[in-house]
Amino acid sequence: MLTSELYHHNKSAFVRYLVSRNIARFSNTAYYIYFMWEIIANYHSVLLVSLIPGFSFLGYLIIAIPEGSIIDRYDRHLIYIIINLMMVITYSFLIAGHGLFIIYAVDFLSSMFMWVVSDDFRALTKEIIPADHMAGAQSADQLSSGIFTLAGILVGGAFIFMKYNYVYELLIGISILAMAMIFIPNTVKVSNRSNVRNGFRSTFKIMKSIIPFLLLTLILNGMFVAIDVFASGLVYIVMHASSIYYTFFIAGFPAGMLAGGIMSMHSIFRRHQNSKGLMALYIFLTGIIFVLISFNRIPIMDGVLTFFSGVILAFVNIYIETMVINSIPSSITGKFNSLTAMFSVSSSPVMAFVFGYASGFLYFPYIITIVGVIMLISSFTVIRIMDGFNMAMERIEKENPELF
Repeated sequence: MLTSELYHHNKSAFVRYLVSRNIARFSNTAYYIYFMWEIIANYHSVLLVSLIPGFSFLGYLIIAIPEGSIIDRYDRHLIYIIINLMMVITYSFLIAGHGLFIIYAVDFLSSMFMWVVSDDFRALTKEIIPADHMAGAQSADQLSSGIFTLAGILVGGAFIFMKYNYVYELLIGISILAMAMIFIPNTVKVSNRSNVRNGFRSTFKIMKSIIPFLLLTLILNGMFVAIDVFASGLVYIVMHASSIYYTFFIAGFPAGMLAGGIMSMHSIFRRHQNSKGLMALYIFLTGIIFVLISFNRIPIMDGVLTFFSGVILAFVNIYIETMVINSIPSSITGKFNSLTAMFSVSSSPVMAFVFGYASGFLYFPYIITIVGVIMLISSFTVIRIMDGFNMAMERIEKENPELF
């Protein structure tokens, strides 16, 4: 366990890793937003648009198992540098053109590397931030994620008006900046990792004990991708509005997460961050928001609704991330993050394809209504699932103290 002195020593390093990760998120988001609109505008196909989030999540499913083992075995700082270098190379492919094959290939690779950076960041956070500072670190994470994601959406929207001019140069430059943030001697001090011979066996044992929690994340991740798939269609096809409203719609999430991150740092909200009852309420309210989005036909209102869902999502993320990071041993953090994320995220590419396909014979706003109803139902299981997670982790720590 790190002391407060080590926390202060590592604080600047944590900020560098955080900013670097979010700069990479910024470039990935800008790319995502720009080409989602380009495809719907040029091909008028929700199915082709659905392939963007589909390939984004598919890349992670392929890399998840090996990257978790690599993160636990090798220098996590060096991994950060190598992956950011791969992001620079990936965006360089755009120089060859912007046909569908190139768009999907760059989407697949850049998203895959972005997931690895995120898992590496979580593992580093576990090493350098003590448990009593973890909630504050997660609040800072949500705040900065909201800022950089919002900036990425706005820049992605600006790319639409630039008509592809200088887009790839900017993406390459942004990726170089992300790498430069952490391309310095590693002076961070980390906590000692326990020596675990069979990290995957231990990880699978923990996962088996928290299956209800994993199923909940599986459902929620699969449902949230509906907004990614249908956002451009709602604005362009249903409301016949311009890309400005599309950008505003998508920007609502990170803007809300930014507001939620700021609110979470206040003492009034900090004392309620561990409330399971509020977690259930947050998911219930998110379901209501999805239903409202499906029936709304005023373009600007969708941005307002996604803003409130972003505020809620920030509180949900802080609760879950803090609970998970504090509970999982540092020795298997990489494996646990990759395997559980693979499990929960696996529904996202599947549901992206399902949503895109279903839109061929079902009016897609109704699909969003169904998603909202599923979230409403899921909210009634949250308290019991969270209690089960905490009891399972306490039992594992007693039975396997060598892991901790």
